[in-house]
Amino acid sequence: MRTRSPRELAILDGLTPHTRAHVQQLLAEQPLLTITSGRRSRLQNARVGGSRTSWHLKGRAVDFVGPTWDLVRAAGTAWALRVGAGCTGPEEVLLEDLGEDNQHLHVAW
Repeated sequence: MRTRSPRELAILDGLTPHTRAHVQQLLAEQPLLTITSGRRSRLQNARVGGSRTSWHLKGRAVDFVGPTWDLVRAAGTAWALRVGAGCTGPEEVLLEDLGEDNQHLHVAW
């Protein structure tokens, strides 16, 4: 796995342990992705137009940016990854704004 920025490491620290394990596994498979968002306060979530019931509020969602093809592959990979015997995988996998400069992948566990 490539070296992560201090900002990305701080985002990882704010996640639930289960979500962090998923993110680390996904990044091992798709190392060109960059983490842009994790746990959010209600105020941060409102500022970015997030849902009032967002998984980000619980530290269970992450947003990634990267090359389009890597985002597409990561979406498929996220559905398949399991980090333990009782793990059922993600709650949400959303490719958002594809074809735009601000495209990203949102995954919630």
